[in-house]
Amino acid sequence: SLEVREIRESSAKDVGEALTKLEGIWKVRKGGIANDVVLRGFSRDNINVLIDDGRVYGACPNRMDPPAFHVDFSEVERIEIIKGPFDVRHQGSMAGLVNIITKKPEKGFRLKLNASAGSFNYINLSPVISYADDKLGILVGYSYRYSKPYTDGDGRRVTEYANPSYKPEFRNKKAFEINTYWTKLGFKPIENHSVEFSYTRQDARDVLYPYLLMDTIRDKMDRFNMNYQIDGISDTLKSLKFHLYYTKVDHLMDTRFRTGMYMRSDAESKTYGGRLEANLGDLTLGFEAYKRNWDAVNFMMMMGTQFAIPDVDTESFGIYGEYKRNLSDRLRLVAGLRLDTTKTKADSSKANTNLYFAYKNTTSTSKTDTYPSGNVQLFYELQKGTELFVGLGHSVRVPDAQERYFALRRPSMPSPSWDWVGNPELKPSRNTELDLGIKHSTDRALIKATAFYSYVQDYITVHNQSKVNSVPGVMNSQARSYENVDAQFFGGEVDLRLSLTQEFFLFGGTSYVQARKETKPGPPKNINSSNVAEIPPLKTRLALRYDKGIYFGEVETVLSATQSRVDTDLREEKTSGYGAVNVKVGGNFKGFTITAGIDNVLDKKYFEHLSYLRNPFAMPPSVKVPEPGRTFYINASYTF
Repeated sequence: SLEVREIRESSAKDVGEALTKLEGIWKVRKGGIANDVVLRGFSRDNINVLIDDGRVYGACPNRMDPPAFHVDFSEVERIEIIKGPFDVRHQGSMAGLVNIITKKPEKGFRLKLNASAGSFNYINLSPVISYADDKLGILVGYSYRYSKPYTDGDGRRVTEYANPSYKPEFRNKKAFEINTYWTKLGFKPIENHSVEFSYTRQDARDVLYPYLLMDTIRDKMDRFNMNYQIDGISDTLKSLKFHLYYTKVDHLMDTRFRTGMYMRSDAESKTYGGRLEANLGDLTLGFEAYKRNWDAVNFMMMMGTQFAIPDVDTESFGIYGEYKRNLSDRLRLVAGLRLDTTKTKADSSKANTNLYFAYKNTTSTSKTDTYPSGNVQLFYELQKGTELFVGLGHSVRVPDAQERYFALRRPSMPSPSWDWVGNPELKPSRNTELDLGIKHSTDRALIKATAFYSYVQDYITVHNQSKVNSVPGVMNSQARSYENVDAQFFGGEVDLRLSLTQEFFLFGGTSYVQARKETKPGPPKNINSSNVAEIPPLKTRLALRYDKGIYFGEVETVLSATQSRVDTDLREEKTSGYGAVNVKVGGNFKGFTITAGIDNVLDKKYFEHLSYLRNPFAMPPSVKVPEPGRTFYINASYTF
């Protein structure tokens, strides 16, 4: 897990960036904010990113608004991570889970003022007020975030890397401006009964994404949660929990800040869901259901208006059980089982079945999938302070609306050009994974090491699909599309925390992953490269911290290896390794906490391997988004 204290000590602008402090996690940078989470090389819908167990799906097909973007730091209490297919409580956690837990009101009256400022005119102001007693709790918060485009180690603005380029008057325009409002109300109507309501509204305007062809003009998110819990029902039934949630994202993006051809996309995503969960001591039983609707309309010069995502509904129903038991003083068992049925259905009056038929030889607009998931985990205490872990898991995720039903015709000139089309016949991806680990802890040291091997049957990859049927109006001979291939992922993480003296601490970690996929060479699939796309390279982090309790100082270095294992089908390019040095100091006194730091002290220009667009909208030359150059920041908070 990642605690809010660690987040507040960093210069991170969002959760996706903050999580990179943990081993096995990388990010996709598209601009100054809205970084997407990558877990052990898996991204997008291959992992679940939730907020308080609720699903928050972005509306942008290019993921300008990933789930982790739709929460503010001041809301966050901690972030829990499960690596691998070992979560049975949530449908779709094929390769892992990131669950962002928000704060609850603390006892008494509390006022917390958070303020952050830094390079590139960055500012983040956030007051949070709360009150709680034995019967009632209420919390109200607000956050404002603003920044101009950052510069890289060469002093070049990130907006100067875009393709198509920004108009001169917008190259130093604000990079983002975000207002977030939230409230949480909890009360206990009778003994052993508790009710909680929460609501968050986020309004993001003019968010620039040099990585992409367009920028966000408007992104509005509404998130509602309700929890009802009954405790101490009987000796057998320990508790009963009911959770209901609703989220909506309204997203508008276009090219008004860019040169060249005008494009616009207006997209909306809505999700309704809930779960009923019973705790029977060692056994937890539950039922989960949700409905996700995704609709996106695109306008492009010469092509007019198209229903890119044709009002697609995804409906899922699942039952699950998880059993936890101490088999002996040293051996602990965790086992889970789950069964789901999921239906995806596009509006047939909007779906461009001509494109499906031209490239995928089908006109299907609906599909139903039923599938089991499960895992077994054993924890064995080898000796005091040393624990061994072995886990075998199997989990599934269903193709999303974009992967199955996306349809966008693109101009045939200039050549070469390609359309973008989903694959209605995609199968769900099924991950079977073995994890082995060891944890050793003493009064002065904590060492954790994990290795994993993952075999993903019907992994979904982007590929260059040749046209298989001649259809009037479909002029291009190729499209970017989606195809099932079998793939293998393997790697691991090492995490070290060592107390050198009472004041000096050493922190370190290494993350590594490699991935291969089957090939389907030649037309119509054209899958010739055996390398899985967008796999991060070896990463190592080492930090030395001096901490007296009321003040501290820390020096950190982050090293990344060269990534030469690239998917040449998607024109992936080798990315050189780099090293960066960061420093920070801080302290606390009578309710005041302050941290100041410098990231990239040596002002180096470097790129992370994941931070350039490969597909499906990449236009040569590909845009590589550099990391920020030398960055100063200060975070301060006052708690009353």
